[in-house]
Parts: sequence; structure tokens; C-alpha cells
Amino acid sequence: MKTRNLYIVTYGCQMNVYDSTCLGTLMKKRGWKLAEKPEGADFIFLNTCSIREKAARRVIGHLNRLKALKQKNPALILGVGGCVAEQEGQKLLKQVPWLNLVVGPGRLGEIPQLLENLTSDMPPIVLSGQAPLMTEPAASEPQDHRALASFKDFEPGPSPISSFLTIMTGCDNYCAYCVVPYLRGRETSRPKEEILAEARSLVNRGSLELTLLGQNVNSYGRPGHRGGQDFVELLTEVANIPHLERLRFTTSHPKDFPPALVDLFGQLPNLCEHLHLPLQAGSDRILAAMGRRYDSAHYLWLVSALRAACPNLALSTDIIVGFPGETEQEFNQTVKMLESIGFDFIFSFKYSDRPMTKANLLPDKIEEKEKQRRLAHLQAVQKAITLEKHQALIGQSLEVLVDGFGRNQGQLSGRSRDLKLVHFDGPESLMGQLVMVKILEAWPVSLIGELNSNQKKALQNLN
Repeated sequence: MKTRNLYIVTYGCQMNVYDSTCLGTLMKKRGWKLAEKPEGADFIFLNTCSIREKAARRVIGHLNRLKALKQKNPALILGVGGCVAEQEGQKLLKQVPWLNLVVGPGRLGEIPQLLENLTSDMPPIVLSGQAPLMTEPAASEPQDHRALASFKDFEPGPSPISSFLTIMTGCDNYCAYCVVPYLRGRETSRPKEEILAEARSLVNRGSLELTLLGQNVNSYGRPGHRGGQDFVELLTEVANIPHLERLRFTTSHPKDFPPALVDLFGQLPNLCEHLHLPLQAGSDRILAAMGRRYDSAHYLWLVSALRAACPNLALSTDIIVGFPGETEQEFNQTVKMLESIGFDFIFSFKYSDRPMTKANLLPDKIEEKEKQRRLAHLQAVQKAITLEKHQALIGQSLEVLVDGFGRNQGQLSGRSRDLKLVHFDGPESLMGQLVMVKILEAWPVSLIGELNSNQKKALQNLN
């Protein structure tokens, strides 16, 4: 039987990366091979993001470019999954009539079975809706693709050195600008034992670092969720898995950050000194209009408590500029928050209308030119803050998990415990290891270093 090739393209958040990994595992279980290029693939799948208008447009552009490949190979199956698929559904077929498969994020686990009989000349299939269906006829109860692909069905062999692990899906917050709750549904926590089993499997197969994922991980295990335990208890149990060197989690909502979770940053040795804590805006009026349910004073108090528990904690955040009705004064309040807190880096975006959201119906929309001006100013301020923080690291040695190659020949790269990107010269044999790197140069997006003297001696002894 001819080997069938699968090519997956992933857009958006870490949860999409995790979902694509699970789908690839299920497909390999059924005899498919992951391809490195779209040419020659029998099935091309785009796992998409719709949180911003620009992200959705990129997906449509990619599908348009794939039309030529489809014309050359009429037998090619072309599919779209994730949030764009859930949002557009049947409408996506009108924009891209050469599609064969449109699958929402809660139903990716059905794809392997569908492909057993699906051919390119059949009518397109559209699956949306939040309820996941079982993908194995012998399963005792319905399970989603995460449960099926996570720890039971992984093929023998090494896992990534740094792995994502989704612990819950959906969101109950319904922020005014965000479409995620309408596309991924209400919050659902995975059972704790299932998460722990997957985490142990990943660590036993080589992962030194795990990142626990959810739209709002802090609300894991709330009453009514399947998980049954709170996030502090889960995080502590994962941290106690033998040989797990690093533990991270994202994303956290500032309104759901109990003192016990703050304290963990000073208690768990393998909990990394980095936290992503979305702010979105510095104006209390805008925060209220966004439906964030905290004010700037609460956010500043939380940052102070976190830094008291972990003085060297690196903070990153999300910022939206140009929310409907945002005045120049309110934008400046956001800039002042950046300067006051001193984030290590930020993810910043212009507000864009999203279907189904409350903000989509608000008046007083900000002109595109003005949103762009504000974004450029915000990013310039943050660039200077990040560079100053990076320059302060010159001469220090950071622990780096080597997971890639730098731009230059013979250069390796990896992340420090506080998520700084570090490039340095070293042999490929260090891939997948924790090494100490002395910082020599600082740039706004990365650091340049060299193996420190002790690390060099240890390497020489091995040779």
C-alpha cells in the first residue's frame, strides 16, 4: 500500500501547536507520514487562528496560494481546521471552493477516520460545533483528540526537548474583543490523572521542559469542570515529576491569580522565572469596556506580589491599542503602565473587529492610521525597555536549554529560564542539553553569548 503523506501548517497559539502535534500522532498511527514540504503531500491541513482579522486573512491568502498545487494534483485533499474553520464553516467553501475538509477545533480527532474514505472528487465535509466525538470505535466513552493522542498512542522514540501540554480548553470570560469563547466553547478541564500520565510520558521520553496550556489555566478544575482539582494542586504535582527540569504555564488571567499560585514562584525549583500576564490596557475605563474585570491598581498589586515572591521574575504581556473609544490620554495611561512595570517583552496589537464579539458593535472606532501610530509608539517604548534589561545581563551566565540553531554557521540557540533567546557558538552535541552561557552582547530580541569557562572545561573533558 502506498504511503500517504501529510503536511500540517499551524497558525496561532501554542494550543494550536499542541493540537497539530496530536493530530500528527493520530495520523501516523494510521500509517500516514509527516511531510516536510507541501509538494508531494496527499493531504495538506491548515490549523488556523482567528483571534485577529490579520491572522484570518493570512489563512485565506495561504489557501489561495495552494490552489495551483491543487490544480497540478487533483487528488490532493486540502483541509482547514481550528478557529477559522469554526467561525466560517460552510462560508469558507464559498471563498475557497477547492477545499475538501473544514473541521472545527473540537473535532480534529475525527479527521483520521474521515480520510479513510474521503477522496478529492467527493462533496466537501464541514464539521463544526464544540462537542468532540470519539475517534476510535472501541472507545468506552467519547474522547477528544487530545486524550487519544496524548500518552497512549505516542509512537516510541524521543519527544521534543520542550513540550506543550493542554490541560483545559475553552473560555468563560467573554472579553468584549475576543472571539475565542464563541469558537472554542466553554471551559472544560481535562482529568488530572490524564494530564499527569501525559506529562510523565513526555518526561520519560526526553522532554526537559513542559508548558501547561489553556485559555485561562488559573481556572483549571473549577466546580463543574471534569478536572476536579485546582490549578495550584495540579501545578505542584506536575512539578514533582522526576527529571522534569523546567515547568511553565500560560495563559493566566489577572483576575484569577490566588496568593497560593503567587507563592509557588518562590517554592517550586523547576517553575521557571517567567510569567505571561495579559494587561491589554492601562486605562480603567477601557479595561471595564473590554470586560476584563480588574483595574490597573489590582494589576500593579499582583505584579508587586509576584516580584516579592520571585525578585528575578520576567514578565511579558499582551496589549491592544485603539480599542473603540480609547482617547489619547487613555492610550498614554497604557504607555505609563509599561514604563512603570518594566515588562521584559510584550505582544502588542491593533484592535480589530471580530464577528460575534461585543466590541464589534461599539461606536467610536479608531481610525487605522491612528491605531498604527499608537502601536508604533508603544513598541518603540517597549523596545527601549527590553534592550535596557538585556544590557543588564551582559557578563552574567544564564542556563540555556539548547533546542535550535542560530543564524550563523556553528551557532546554537535556546531559551533561558526567563525565556530570553540566547545564541552562542557550540557543537551540535549540545542539542537538547542545559548549558551555562555567558552573555556578551545584547539586542532587543535576543542575546549573544559564549559557553562559560566551567561549561567549556566540562566539554573539553568529554572530548
